[in-house]
Amino acid sequence: MLSTKAVFERKLSAIDAKPCVIEAIEEMDHERFENFCDNLLCDEQFIADRKEDMFVDSAGVVHGLLAMDTESGDGVLIDSQGYDYARYTAFMPNIKEYVDKQISLVVEQIVKDAIEMSVECDYSFDCDGAEKHYGLPITENNGIGAILLRELQKREEFSDIEVEDDVFYLKLKDEFKQEQAVSEPTLSM
Repeated sequence: MLSTKAVFERKLSAIDAKPCVIEAIEEMDHERFENFCDNLLCDEQFIADRKEDMFVDSAGVVHGLLAMDTESGDGVLIDSQGYDYARYTAFMPNIKEYVDKQISLVVEQIVKDAIEMSVECDYSFDCDGAEKHYGLPITENNGIGAILLRELQKREEFSDIEVEDDVFYLKLKDEFKQEQAVSEPTLSM
């Protein structure tokens, strides 16, 4: 049986889907998520703390905060418009699978970059670089960095991972270090 959840609207003449970007994620257990969904108009501290992550840009793209049920995988994308409650919402069934896949793709690229570009087994990137190079917005409290860190820590390629001052420091295990062929310059006469 294929079952999921959906929000049905009566007699819509067209689906008016808007482009959106997930700027932050609040992970919740099932009970907390259900409570949140049953009280969308109540002020929430996690929304108040991330107001800067919710806006509509000049191209009309909605940037929002995703409240995500880590058990069921469903989510609610929020644009609070500067308020402390979920003023505008979009139900996103099974969004966790999508988020996990996107994070997995970024982790694969980070591993590849670490192996190809590390110096003495060390590789680092900062939060700004993560957004520019990997397309993943990471800030101190947006939740995405915590998810990324958990996934990086699962990888066998790294012996140590530290995050300090918005910089991810990754230490490759010796067996994953790429052999750099060092050639001496030759002089011609």
